[in-house]
Amino acid sequence: MLNFILTLLVGWPAITVAVILALIGLFRNDYRVLIAASILSFPFSWYLSGFPAIRSPAILLPLCLFGSSYLMYRQREMLAWLLSVPFFLTVLLLFYVVLSQ
Repeated sequence: MLNFILTLLVGWPAITVAVILALIGLFRNDYRVLIAASILSFPFSWYLSGFPAIRSPAILLPLCLFGSSYLMYRQREMLAWLLSVPFFLTVLLLFYVVLSQ
């Protein structure tokens, strides 16, 4: 049971749902959906960073989405889109790395 929960929080289901929520939040200009995507992205970003010995800046991915939600709250849509780009690029890079193996 614990492995199933870990797969849901750290694996591809969590990544897919976080990306979909982030896109919905950006397209609808809804900062609350972006906050939900950011909270959902914490477990897999910690896993990517090598937690507890943090070795990569992947731990900052949820902060990009939090910042994007703050900018969306302040009605700065273009800056919110630009701040969320590192999150999407990291997920895309991870996808290509997994496909290349």
